[in-house]
Amino acid sequence: MNRVKPGDLTNFRRNYKSEYKGEVIISMGTCGIAAGGDAIYKLFESEMNERGLDNIQLKKTGCLGMCFCEPNLVVKIEGMPDILYGNVDEKTAILIMNEHLTKKRIVNFNTIFMPTDDIGKKIFKD
Repeated sequence: MNRVKPGDLTNFRRNYKSEYKGEVIISMGTCGIAAGGDAIYKLFESEMNERGLDNIQLKKTGCLGMCFCEPNLVVKIEGMPDILYGNVDEKTAILIMNEHLTKKRIVNFNTIFMPTDDIGKKIFKD
């Protein structure tokens, strides 16, 4: 068996091409589940399958440390900044799928965190 050398992981990450163009990560810690995160996950799962959004990966994660706004989720779409949405109910989940996942438009309400440095880099290229 070959040994891993320094730099191998960096090279792998640089050359790895994922079939996915984005991901939705839903907080499923105890606070997220208690707030309805499991129902939101099931809704995303069924709606994404129905809509054919198989280029976006659906994932579960533990607590994101944002218990005050559960259920919450992170949307990562290629070419866009990562967005944390909070207080996501069924109506908001459908809106996120309709706008963010399919049209690449950030939903302005329920947005808890939007990294301004990512947006700045996108707008003001060196």
